[in-house]
Amino acid sequence: MESTNYKSRRIATISKLKDGIAILPAATHMTRSNDTEFDFRQNSNFKYLTGSNEPDSILVLTPHGKKKDHLFVRPKDRMQEIWAGRRLGVEKSKDIFEMDEVYTLDQFDEILPELMKGHSEVFIDLNNDSTLFNKVKKMAMGLDPRNRLKMPTPKAFRHLNAIVEKQRLIKDQNEILLMKKAAAATNKAHRAAMAMASSAHTEADLHNVMNYVFKKHGASGEAYGSIVAGGDNGTILHYVENNAQLIDGETLLIDAGSEYGTYASDVTRTFPINGKFSTIQKEIYEVVLRAMKASFSKASPGNSLEDVHMASVKELSVGLKELGILKQSVDEIIEESLFREFYPHGTSHWIGLDVHDQNPYLDKNFDPIKFQKGMCFTIEPGLYFQKDNVNIPEHFRGLAVRIEDDILITESSHDNLTAMIPKEIKEVEAACQEDYKQFL
Repeated sequence: MESTNYKSRRIATISKLKDGIAILPAATHMTRSNDTEFDFRQNSNFKYLTGSNEPDSILVLTPHGKKKDHLFVRPKDRMQEIWAGRRLGVEKSKDIFEMDEVYTLDQFDEILPELMKGHSEVFIDLNNDSTLFNKVKKMAMGLDPRNRLKMPTPKAFRHLNAIVEKQRLIKDQNEILLMKKAAAATNKAHRAAMAMASSAHTEADLHNVMNYVFKKHGASGEAYGSIVAGGDNGTILHYVENNAQLIDGETLLIDAGSEYGTYASDVTRTFPINGKFSTIQKEIYEVVLRAMKASFSKASPGNSLEDVHMASVKELSVGLKELGILKQSVDEIIEESLFREFYPHGTSHWIGLDVHDQNPYLDKNFDPIKFQKGMCFTIEPGLYFQKDNVNIPEHFRGLAVRIEDDILITESSHDNLTAMIPKEIKEVEAACQEDYKQFL
């Protein structure tokens, strides 16, 4: 694996700033309760442009100036490092991250105004860090209030995130490798869950084992809050309790993916708790699997997430009619969105450094982005039959099936990064017969 060229990423960002200076802070430790903190997770855009996992740093990019990239970091502090972990400091940060200049954070207020000179606007996150934004705005507004410097100073503020997130839309080979490693850990965890599921266990048992298996295979943990939903809990799209007893004869819907090197996987599988699909469970599952394969057929350059979604919508609508749940024609089901009672979400989202990568979905003409080599996204059709829906046959009520894989667009088609995780009915039932202890 070649080392990622973060410098070239910063150069690419700088090329889009024109006369603007960019200011991007790292994440900080978030308080969990009193004097305890949540596990630290780096800001995705900051990680993308620097490779740094240190908190409380600030990256500044200056297109106008001999030195283009500047990093402000926590100073070395022996006592703080004894309590809270080692810091890289100025010298090591400059070397490791290939910065033109590195300063300590306490120099920020003094140096930033000088770096602003010659730039007519500031690119910064306008939404998520009002403290930094207000501080920078005050600096900019006080820099040359009477226009006497005879050089540009920032008078406008623009949102930086959109520029970096558009860059992140195309994954390079190192990113793809990390996503494949996340997928590999996720494969092991889902197989462990299939093997372990039985009425002797709870959702929590499987959730805990999956987290263990993620970490055993090199992942840092979950990429998002896992959904481990037995029976009609699967009809709750963002079910998070994960604590119910598993019941023989019901299905288990697990939406869980690992994070590896700050890159996400996102996978859903639905399988029988007792290892064998019932006839009705199998019928619903086959409809969803058929929809997924229809969406796969649209996962190639030139198509879009909208094409992928509509392929699933059509197959699910056909299935709903075949199952006798909806009586209207397939065209009516689609045109009147009658399927939405049973399929209320979209089929895809971008994935990468974030499980829902904040890349643009529309181009400058407000048309869906066309797929290009290196784009990554999910395909996740599903059918959900609410327990209280008296308009459908009773034997459907409380059933839920979702299947999800992670897709990479290639030169002429796609690569399914999570294809190794069982999803054909025979594969799933076979995986349920394995001994889960082999994964521990």
